[in-house]
Amino acid sequence: MIAFLTILYVAILFILIKLKVIQLTLWWKLSPLVWIVLLFLLLFMPMQWGAPGGTTNNYQYLVEITPNITGQVTEVPVKPLQPLKKGDVLFKIEPRPFQAAVDKLEANLKLSTANLQRARQLYARKVGSKLDVDKFTAEVGKLAAELDAARYDLESTVVRAPGDGYVTGLSLYPGHRVGKFIVRSYISFVISNKQKVAIGINQNAIRHIRIGQAAEVTFKLQPGKVFNAKVEAIIPITKTGHLLPNGDIPLAPTALDKALPYSVVLKLEDIMPNDTEFEALSINHGLPGGAYGIGAIYTDSVTSTHIIRKVMLRMTAWMNYILP
Repeated sequence: MIAFLTILYVAILFILIKLKVIQLTLWWKLSPLVWIVLLFLLLFMPMQWGAPGGTTNNYQYLVEITPNITGQVTEVPVKPLQPLKKGDVLFKIEPRPFQAAVDKLEANLKLSTANLQRARQLYARKVGSKLDVDKFTAEVGKLAAELDAARYDLESTVVRAPGDGYVTGLSLYPGHRVGKFIVRSYISFVISNKQKVAIGINQNAIRHIRIGQAAEVTFKLQPGKVFNAKVEAIIPITKTGHLLPNGDIPLAPTALDKALPYSVVLKLEDIMPNDTEFEALSINHGLPGGAYGIGAIYTDSVTSTHIIRKVMLRMTAWMNYILP
């Protein structure tokens, strides 16, 4: 942008000299250098905190599907990148062992319930003990709880989509044995109507960012277009600020370490939402995960620099047609 404004200044200076409005003296020969210095000191340096910019990325929620039970897969009716609605079947697990457990508990519960009724009748006629009533009452309660858990396991033999979206990287087939292991998943499910746009802001400018401030973003995926946005949240930690509970001692910071930018979450105001027809599976509709771009936030400081940042952002948007 400095180069563009300098070329514009030189062009105006050339016209004024040709029209003999000014004389080409040493001062006017050196004035482009003075112009560059003034632009840098009075405009572009303040713009770094008046309208800070940074790279943006669109993140989509991905759910790692792990079943609640262990068993053999009998059916996988889904296909990769197939539009799915919440509750659609992802895969099924052999239900017979779990059905047998339910049947067994239902029979035991029925027997215990009958024994409880007889014990109450005998106790009411003064020929039975209160201990028998309490014993069968506890037994019925225990069996009812176990039956509820067994029915839950039986329902879990059918694994369903947690939301509207699609499956990516499907490698699960009938015959595979799956289990409720937290360390691994069997299907990656992308939630199509959940996304976050984040922009990286340098640490020397983050202090001027406030929730609710206006912002703009342009994406490589949609050249020539600038999206309006608002600051939704500020993430007050970076990757180098994590202390993980794994026993490792973090390295001490050095002067060679780079100050990582902080992430600011933006809420786009004019992006088309993902509809019930799942048109977002098209790369030309909506905003898919991984969409990369450039953005800027317009703070309450040095508002005179906002117009320059807006021009720069639109120049970038049009350059996206030719720059990869």
